[in-house]
Amino acid sequence: MNIRQRATQLTMKRREFLKSSSILGSGIALWQLLHAGTAYAANPILHGFADPAMRVWNGRMYLAVGKDKSPTINGFAMPYWAIFSSADLVSWREEKIIDPSLVSFMGKDSLRCWASDITFANGKFYFYFSNGGLSTGVLVADKPDGKYKDVLRKPLVAPKNNHENFYDPTIFTDTDGASYLIYGRDGHLTGETKDRHYQIAKLNPDMVSFSEEPRDLLTDHQYGFGNATQAQDHNYFHKHEDLYYLSSDSRYMTSKSIYGPFSNFRTTGGTNGHSCFISFHGQWYHSWEFTDDQYGVRTYRQVMMTYLHYKNNGDMLDDQFFMEGGPGFSYGVGNYNADWDTIQAEWFFAISGARKRDSPSGGFEIQDITNGGYLKFPQVKNLMASSRISFRASSANPNGGRIRIHEGHPGGPLLGTCDVPCTQGWDKYQLVFCNLKNAVGTVDLCLVFEGGPGDLMHLDWLTFQQPK
Repeated sequence: MNIRQRATQLTMKRREFLKSSSILGSGIALWQLLHAGTAYAANPILHGFADPAMRVWNGRMYLAVGKDKSPTINGFAMPYWAIFSSADLVSWREEKIIDPSLVSFMGKDSLRCWASDITFANGKFYFYFSNGGLSTGVLVADKPDGKYKDVLRKPLVAPKNNHENFYDPTIFTDTDGASYLIYGRDGHLTGETKDRHYQIAKLNPDMVSFSEEPRDLLTDHQYGFGNATQAQDHNYFHKHEDLYYLSSDSRYMTSKSIYGPFSNFRTTGGTNGHSCFISFHGQWYHSWEFTDDQYGVRTYRQVMMTYLHYKNNGDMLDDQFFMEGGPGFSYGVGNYNADWDTIQAEWFFAISGARKRDSPSGGFEIQDITNGGYLKFPQVKNLMASSRISFRASSANPNGGRIRIHEGHPGGPLLGTCDVPCTQGWDKYQLVFCNLKNAVGTVDLCLVFEGGPGDLMHLDWLTFQQPK
C-alpha cells in the first residue's frame, strides 16, 4: 500500500471514528490507535491539527502541532500536542503525543493546548506551549520522543492583570547564539492606547529563565496586527539575512533590530491561519493551518505547506502554485510531476553553490551558480523512460557552463549532460536540452553545475518531453 492509499484509508477511519458520539470524547488512546506509524503525503499534511511550529534537527524537520478534539464541538477544544518529523517533507511520522495533564502545570483534562514552539539547545529538546489564551510554559526532554518534564511547574510568563494574555510563543535563536522568547500580549485591550502588543525577552543559557525583563516589541503600524480593542495573536518571529520578521498569519513587518521598531506592513499573499516560516536544505517554507476542508468548521483545522520566496528587497512571497486552489496544492512540496508544464528552478529541495534571486523576467530564478554547485529535485514522478529534459537558462559568462544530471545525489549515476552557452546577457534566455538515460516512473534528480570561475548561468525552469 502506498502513502496516498494509506492516508486515504486513515481518513476514512477518522470519519467513522467521528460518527460515534461515544468515541468523540474518549481521548488520546484511541487517537493513537488510529494513527500509530501514520505517514502523510501532500497537502494537507495533517487533518485535525493546528498551530504548526517547525525546527530542523539532525537532517529532519520536526513539526509541533496542537490537536483539535472534534469538528462537532464549539470553541477551540485542544486536548494535547503532537510532534511529527520528516526527512523529505512528503512522508511524516509521529514522534510523540504530549498530554498536558501528565507533564504540565495545566492540570487534568485540560483542553487548552494552544500554540507551541520547539527548539534544540544544550543537548536537550525544549517545548514552549500556550496554556490556552492565558500564559506560556516550557517542557524539557532529552529528545523529541523522550520523556517530558515541566521543570518550572508554573508558567514561564503569565499576565499581571485580567486583560492581558501571554501566549503564542516563538523561540528564536539569533546568529550570535543568543535565544529569545517572543509572545503575544494579546487579548481584549479596551481602553488601552498603546500599540505594544508583543513582548520579547532574552533567555539565559538554561532556556527556562530570563536574563532580562521582558520588553515591548514595538511596531510602527498602530495596534500591531490587531485593532484598538483587540490585539491579534498567531504571532511568529524569524530572521532572514539581516532582517528580523514579526508576523501574524500571512501578514508581517520587518526590522534591522531584534527589538524593533517593526515597520513596512505587508503580506506573503497567503491566507489567514497560524503560520511559521522555516529553512530546510537551503529552501524556505511557509506552513499554516486553517479550516479542515473535510468538515468546514473553523475550530477543526488542517496543516498545509508551500514554498516561500524572498525578493531581493526582503519581501516574502508564497508560491501560489502550491497554495489552496493552485495546481500543486494537493501534490505538496518536496516532490514533482514530470507532466507539469514547467518545474520552476526555485522549487528545489536542496541547494549548494547557488542562490534564489529575483528574475529579470519576473518571479524567481537560481543565480550565482558556481562550479560544483547543485540543485536537488527528488521524487520526480511520471517520467517516461529516456525522457528529454529542457532548461530555460541565461549566461553572461563568456564560457557558459554545463549541467550534469545525476540520479539521487552529485555522485550518483550520470543520466545526461546539457551545455549552456553564453547567451550574451543575464536577461537573455535560451532553451537547452538533452536526452536522459533514466528508468520509467519516479526518479530523484540532482543537477550538478560545471564550468570555470564566476557565475556560470542563471536557471529559470526545467521541463520534460517525450523522448526523441
